[in-house]
Amino acid sequence: MKTRLHSVLDQLVKRCPTSGRWIALRRDTPLARVFYPVLGCLAIAWYLFRVVPKPSRADYPCQKVAAGVGIGFVTWLVGCLLALQGANLVRRRVGRVAAALCGLTVAAFVYASVGTGGTADAEKPVIQNLNPVEGRNRPMGIGKGIGPGRVVWAQDFEATKWDGKTGAWWEEQNTDLATVEKMFSASLQRLTETQSDPAAWEKLFRYFNRTSGRGDRGYQKGEKLVIKLNCNADSKGEPWTDRGYPNPQVVYVMVRQLIEVAGVPGECITLADPSRCLNDILYNRVRINPRGDYQQVSFADNRGGSASRRLKAEPDMNCPIHFELPGNVRTTMYLPKVYTEAAYLINYALLRPHRVFGITVAAKNHFGSVYDPTKKAFAPNVLHAFALWDYPTPYRHGQPNGLVQLLGHKELGGKTLLYFADGLYTSKNQSLPVVRWSTLNNRWCSSLLLSQDPVALDSVAYDLIGTEPNLTEGNPSFNGNVDGYLHEAALADTPPSNTRYDPMGDGTSLKSLGVHEHWNNADQKSYSRNQGKREGIELVRLSYNRS
Repeated sequence: MKTRLHSVLDQLVKRCPTSGRWIALRRDTPLARVFYPVLGCLAIAWYLFRVVPKPSRADYPCQKVAAGVGIGFVTWLVGCLLALQGANLVRRRVGRVAAALCGLTVAAFVYASVGTGGTADAEKPVIQNLNPVEGRNRPMGIGKGIGPGRVVWAQDFEATKWDGKTGAWWEEQNTDLATVEKMFSASLQRLTETQSDPAAWEKLFRYFNRTSGRGDRGYQKGEKLVIKLNCNADSKGEPWTDRGYPNPQVVYVMVRQLIEVAGVPGECITLADPSRCLNDILYNRVRINPRGDYQQVSFADNRGGSASRRLKAEPDMNCPIHFELPGNVRTTMYLPKVYTEAAYLINYALLRPHRVFGITVAAKNHFGSVYDPTKKAFAPNVLHAFALWDYPTPYRHGQPNGLVQLLGHKELGGKTLLYFADGLYTSKNQSLPVVRWSTLNNRWCSSLLLSQDPVALDSVAYDLIGTEPNLTEGNPSFNGNVDGYLHEAALADTPPSNTRYDPMGDGTSLKSLGVHEHWNNADQKSYSRNQGKREGIELVRLSYNRS
C-alpha cells in the first residue's frame, strides 16, 4: 500500500532489500536520469551550507550521505566532460567516421553509467551477534511488580485475520476484537494474581500507590492518566501505509478497560505521543463509541487540531531531564505538561526492532517524550548519540546510556502503572512494513506483553525478536550491544559504566530499575524464576493456539 510519494522515491533511490535503507541513487529510470544532476547539485550545496560554518558536522550521517552523492555526481560529470573532450580530439585527428564510432562508444558508456551506476557502495554483509555477553540465565538487578520480574505473554493467532492483501492490517475486520479483549483480560489477571478485571485494576493501582509512597489506596476519581503510544512511523499525520503502528483495536480495548472496568473517567485519560501524530484512525476508533466518556478522551501530539479534545503537546519547562552524552557532553531536555499533570502513565510500546537501536520497546518509547529547547520541538535527535551504528559514537557495552534516564525519571518510569507491548502485527523496523514470522509457520506474531517491570519487559522482547530472522536479518544493530542499556538499567546504582545516573538533577542517584536476563534457549524460553529460583524474570505464557 504505497503512497504516491513512496512510488516517486522508489524511482529515485535504491533500497537494501533486507534493511530498507537507501543505499544509492538510481540512474536506471527516466525520472532518475532527469533528476540525477539536480540531486547532485543539491547535495553539494547542502553539504557546503552545513559543513563550512561548522566542520564537525561532516561526521553527521546525513552529511556523509550528501558527500557521497556529491562526490559521485562530480566524478560522473568529470568523466562525461573528459569523454566529450576525447571525442572532439578524435574527430580532429582521425576524421568523422572514427569520431562517430567513438561518440557511440562514449554514449553507450555514459548511458550505462547513468543506468546502472550507484552513488554508494552496496551494503556489506552484516555480521550479527545475538549471544549475551553475560551468558544465559544470569539475572542482574531487582525484579519489580506484584510478581517481581513477571512478564505475561499472551498469543492467539485468531486475533490477526489479515491475509496480507485485502484491505489494511489495522482495519476492523483484520483484528478480532473479542480475541484481543480475552487476551488483555487474561494477561491482566495473571499479572496481578487476581480472578477478575476489576480486582486486577484495583490491585494494580493499590500496589503502585503503596510502593510510590501515596498510601495503600486505589484509583481516586479526578486523577489523570496518560497512555504513551509509540507512533514513530507517523510523523505528519499522512495516510497510514503497511508500517507498524499501535493497533486501533488494542488501543480501544485498553481505553475501554480503563473507563468501564477501572473507573477512570474519559476526561481524565489522554493518549499521547508528543513528537509524532496520533492519526485520525486512532482518534476515530475511540470516538466511535457514542458514550460520553469516550467523547471526553484527549489526544496530545505534535500538531493538535480543531477536532474535539485534540491538543498540541507543550513542554513543562519546570521539569527537566538531564543526560550525559558521549564525550562528557551534558544536555538538558524537558518533559510534556500532560505528563507532569498526570498521576499515572501507561507505557504502550510496540514489539519491534529499530534500525539503529536494535529494539524499540518500553525504554525507547520515551524518545517521543523529550523536548529539545534548541529545536523548540519534541525531538530526540541528540539522543541518537547512543545509537548502535551509523552515528559518530556507536554505543558499546559498559558505556553510559540515555535510555536509563528515560526509564528512571520520576515523571516517566516513576509514574508508570503498567508496561505494555503490542505485538499483534510486527514490522521489521520503524520504517518498514509489518512481516510474518517464519518461526511461527509464516503467521503474524499475534502477541501482547504486559509487565510492571520495564527492564524485564524489554529483556523478553529482545529475546523474542532475536529468534525471528524476518526481524533481524540485515540489521547491523544486532552486534552484541543491543542489551547494554538493560545492564545499565538493571544495575543503575552500580552500573558497568560507573555512571551516576541522576535524571532529575537533584543529587539523587537511581536504584535498580528492574531485572534483566536472557532465557535458556529459544525452544524452552525459560527464565530463572521459571526454574524455581528466587531472582530473575518469570515469563508467564498464555497460548490459545491449537497448532
